[in-house]
Amino acid sequence: MPMPLEGLHLLVTYRCNWECEHCFVWGGPDNESTMTLAQLTDVIDQAAQLGTVDHVYFEGGEPTLAYPVVLKAAAHARSRGLAVGLVTNCFWALDEQDAEVWLAPFAELGIFDLSVSTYPFFGLPDDAVAGSGGGSEEESGPAAPADATLLENAIRAARRLGIPVAALEVGAAADLSAVGLTCGDPDAIMYRGRAAVDLAPAVASRSPESLTTCPFEDLDAPQRAHLGADGELQVCQGLSAGNLWRAGLRSIVDAYDPHTRPVFRDLIAGGPIELARNCGLQPLRKLYADECHLCYELRERLRQRFPEVLVPDACYGPAAGATHDADHDDEAETGSAGDEASAGGPAPGRHSS
Repeated sequence: MPMPLEGLHLLVTYRCNWECEHCFVWGGPDNESTMTLAQLTDVIDQAAQLGTVDHVYFEGGEPTLAYPVVLKAAAHARSRGLAVGLVTNCFWALDEQDAEVWLAPFAELGIFDLSVSTYPFFGLPDDAVAGSGGGSEEESGPAAPADATLLENAIRAARRLGIPVAALEVGAAADLSAVGLTCGDPDAIMYRGRAAVDLAPAVASRSPESLTTCPFEDLDAPQRAHLGADGELQVCQGLSAGNLWRAGLRSIVDAYDPHTRPVFRDLIAGGPIELARNCGLQPLRKLYADECHLCYELRERLRQRFPEVLVPDACYGPAAGATHDADHDDEAETGSAGDEASAGGPAPGRHSS
């Protein structure tokens, strides 16, 4: 059954002026991968031609670090009949006048959603390393949470311009009562990406045997997917259905069969613990924070076995290209021959466009 894709989330860049501990894609000042305008317009054209996609989001990283390119690509998406959303941490909203200048062109395009990320303002602990410029912890020292005035400036400007705005709360409640924005219950942190390393060990309380589902993503029939400069169509960050630059969006969508694709099939069958069992891996910990925590750890260990599925590198951190340690390699050798064969040949969805 083809993937019922409705929304495409464009990871314009993995670069960000912050290094939030919960970030799925390890966003930060040193992450250089950024989509070009040609790549963005190509993806938008393919999405529009697909017929099922009705909206695109520009996100990251921090997408407005590539502001002129994002604006041009957003205009192209609107010209192709797609609704446009933007996710941003509002680092540019130094005052309300500046915020209005940044947002006015998007208001003219009629974007349907401005999602402001509250984590750098309310989720970071006082001694968090957040890197507002680009220096490492050793170079610049710990940074406190950002001044929420930036969010307030952006929200006020968006309202004056008629842009619908929402708070994207993760891990901690935001207080935006000063601008009359009602915040609900914050979304739970999903312990994948940087969160699996920096946050999960401190809150681990669940046995591996209890992690029998994939509760956060619909791998059977995904209605959204993420895509960055690497071209990987990610149903979950770091879990690719195929490479758009090699296969084309329609080919990937039409050929999507998660029940035969490595890693996907095990997660559907029984969650991350089933992935561990089928691949002959023992969990490395007695307790995990959630399903994502175990899944991410297993996927890190399986990347050499399934190099076309467990991509891109950006979702596995700065050491993603490094060789696994001997213990991980020894465990990887216990996987089934069927899985090794699947990894070696063309993966489903890898058809020429």
